[in-house]
Amino acid sequence: MSDTGPLDQDTDLRAGWARIREAAGAGRINGIVVPAFAHIVYRWNDWTTQQSWRLKRGLFVISTDPTDVAMGLEPQE
Repeated sequence: MSDTGPLDQDTDLRAGWARIREAAGAGRINGIVVPAFAHIVYRWNDWTTQQSWRLKRGLFVISTDPTDVAMGLEPQE
């Protein structure tokens, strides 16, 4: 499963993340692999919320390029 929604849109509004949340709730996935952490959250302030959600479900997260920052997005916003 994947999410192709715009990175500047809240994950609650992105169809791919709805499928990820459903699979996590059903215990069908153990983790999430993303090209960059910006695919999970694009605002630094949202990171804690997403991290809490993942930790409650025991999900790992891996970025294939953790230094990659999406163009035009400011993590500190």
